[in-house]
Amino acid sequence: MSHGSLPPLALAYHAVGDVPLRDDPHGLFVRAEDLRRHIAKLREWGYRLVSFGVLARLAAAGQAGGHAALTFDDGFADNYEILTPLLAELDAQATVFVVSGWLGKPHRSAPSARIVSADELRALHEAGIEIGAHSVTHPDLSTLTYEESKSELEQSKRDLERELDAPVEVAAYPYGRASADTVRAARDAGFLAACAAMGLGSWDTPHHLPRQDMTNRCTLFGLRLKRDDRYEPLMRFAPARAARRLARAVR
Repeated sequence: MSHGSLPPLALAYHAVGDVPLRDDPHGLFVRAEDLRRHIAKLREWGYRLVSFGVLARLAAAGQAGGHAALTFDDGFADNYEILTPLLAELDAQATVFVVSGWLGKPHRSAPSARIVSADELRALHEAGIEIGAHSVTHPDLSTLTYEESKSELEQSKRDLERELDAPVEVAAYPYGRASADTVRAARDAGFLAACAAMGLGSWDTPHHLPRQDMTNRCTLFGLRLKRDDRYEPLMRFAPARAARRLARAVR
């Protein structure tokens, strides 16, 4: 495929580390070597790697084709310790969406790992990584009212901007889900753009842009299916889910 014919693509990762699947029930970790392979394959296909904010601006202008964004949810400390030097080595950009109320605390679904401290958050920003908001307390915003969602998003934006002394223009919805009220709340909270996950959303809707989930041991074949937005539809079929379970058990 030529650069211009490639579909826009945003990938949703979380933590970076070599954690066995049996110890990672939520699939939150990606090995550094797998991330390297993903970046190499994206470039081999012809993608230009940009931050999520740049991708959102390109999408609004109808020019997002051929561009991809690496995004990392929650703000794991390894995003500073491992991801930052890896991106610098590969000359790649990324966006980290941070849960502002979790700074310096253990991650709720992976207690052995923690979220960045305020100092590490600033170091991420100073290293050129885009910082986005991921709420204050990580609720499923699709279950909240408009006012509750707006409060979570506005406060997260304020918290992060105070720490960084810089604008925070993009957001990601916890659990990748958003209702119509959630999308409206993100817009009214002052974000340029916001994104879901699981392939949900549309490139024509700035505050409900789609991302593809990248889980522990995701293969290059899986990456290709996600590039073409075929992975989630395929997983609706029981045989495909069974094949995925078998592959994970083997790995």
